[in-house]
This record gives sequence, structure tokens and C-alpha cells, in this order.
Amino acid sequence: MSHDSRRDFLKKAALGGALAAGLTQGRSARADDQPDRRVVPRTTLGKTGREVSILGLGLGSAYTRPYENDPETAQALLEAALDHGINYFDTARAYGPSEQMIAPVVKAHRDRIYLVSKSGARDYDGLMREFEITTTNLGVDRLDLYHLHNLKPGQDDLGRMERGCLRAIRELREQGAIGHFGVTGHSGAQIMTDAIERFDPDAVLTIFPVSRPDQGRYETQTLAVARQKKMGVIAMKIFRRAREADLQASKMVSYALSLPGVHTAIIGLDRLDHLIDNVNTVTNLEPMDEAERDELHRIAKARLGNDPAPYELAGYRDAHDVA
Repeated sequence: MSHDSRRDFLKKAALGGALAAGLTQGRSARADDQPDRRVVPRTTLGKTGREVSILGLGLGSAYTRPYENDPETAQALLEAALDHGINYFDTARAYGPSEQMIAPVVKAHRDRIYLVSKSGARDYDGLMREFEITTTNLGVDRLDLYHLHNLKPGQDDLGRMERGCLRAIRELREQGAIGHFGVTGHSGAQIMTDAIERFDPDAVLTIFPVSRPDQGRYETQTLAVARQKKMGVIAMKIFRRAREADLQASKMVSYALSLPGVHTAIIGLDRLDHLIDNVNTVTNLEPMDEAERDELHRIAKARLGNDPAPYELAGYRDAHDVA
């Protein structure tokens, strides 16, 4: 091994994020026919054991608003993502027509897609009803990952959830109707940490922007517990606020994917040129070490000040994109 190769190997071995994990090259029939096409690397999503692209698609309003009445373009965008090896498709009951919009592509390429949806129901019957609606909308009888959506402190009682929606989602997993279950949220690190400690989910979807909201507790607390439990960790909202700090998109993506324990990042799908830019970004990224991440955070905070992000404000609804 050359000196440079050994140095790169040691640098990656010292890190624990998706960029430094055991990455594999995503497969795409069309990409195989075009050797110059960039293909997004993949990694294992924690204890789920499933292989996912390190770039996932957020299929909320950034996707639904422009294309609800333009099904051809909506489907063409998804096909383009598949061609670049992206297999992580993230939707939710709260995302309006999203499930129905992606259904034709899911039907045509089910074996190439890691299919994720979410339920905001908190009771047993409500979650079962939402699962039935979701699978009907998508034209499938099974989801790869199903989340309890958008946990909020002061509003969600984890004990009631355990007796209600959690009981339902565990039954669905036992029946094989879902492969794995997770929890999502961005309204405080403590409730996310409490939920993963109490519920022992397979995966968690939460926020890891360079601004380090909630005094950095998503990283120092929630992510630390998730790593200990070997959970699959999905980053969202990595561009929110950081856009205001005038930082390069590639640095924001690299920051999140270099965090030890983070496996993939989902970004809103809106336009083909943005999709290609994101593909190019994740296929060219270099991992950041801790010192580099700290410096980027320092720069971001100096530019942003202490103003809260939109998702930190009371009344924010998570029915939008997840960039």
C-alpha cells in the first residue's frame, strides 16, 4: 500500500460516519450501461442489516408541490435517482399526495427501493389504519422501514405511545408487514433520546445540521445512544439554517455524513439539476474529522447568531421537505 493510500485508509478508519463506513457501490442497470454515470455509494443501515444509499430522497412538499399535477416529471425524477443508485425513498402520511405520486415507480422497481413511510398516529387503531392507507396508496403489502413520526416534548406521552402506536408497530414488525421501525423528530434531543432508550427502535431519523441545535445534544446525546444501540441513523434538515450561513452545500453534507454513527442523509427532491448536484456532491465528498467539523460549526454559529431555526419554533408542522 502506498503512503498516500495508507494515509487515506487511516483517516477513514478513524471516522465513523457514512463516509467512512464500509461503503459499496450502488447498482443500477442503466448506470452499468453508462460507465461515466456517477453512482451514489451505499452502506449498511445499522442493525437493520439493509444496504442503503448514503443520499436518500425526501419526498415531502419540495417534491409534491411542483409535480402533483405533472406525473410524468414526478416519475422521471425518481427514475433518474434510481439510475444514480439512490434507493432510499422517504415519504409519510403527512406528505399529502406523496405516497400516491411515487406508487407507479415503486411498483415498477420495488426490489430496487428501500421504502420508508411514517405515521403520526399515537393510538393502536390509528396507526393500523394509517398503515393500511399507506400500503394501499403505495400499492405494496410491506414497508422496509416505518417510523413513528415527529415526536414532540410536552405533547407526546411515551407511556401512552407504548400502549398504543408502539404496540401496533411492533405487531406489524412481528407479522413481517414492516421490516423495521423507527422514530423521528426535530423538536428536542431529549424526547428523541428517551424514545430510543424506551422503545428500542431499529432506526432514528433526526436533525444534524452544522448549527448543532439544542446545544449540540442531537450529536452528544441522541446520536451517542443510537450508536450504542447500533441503530440505523438517518440525518435530515442538514441544509436548514446552514443556507443562511452562506456555506457550501458539499460541506454541509460532508458534516452530517462524517458524524460517527450517521448512515445516510435525506434531502428534498425538487429538480433534476439539484438531484445531479447532490449526487455529484456525495460521490466526491471527503470525510471531515472532529476538528474540521468543530471549525465549520464555529463559522456557522458566527454567521447565524442565536436565532432559532423554523423547526425549533412552536407550531412548526413537519409536512414539508426534509432538506
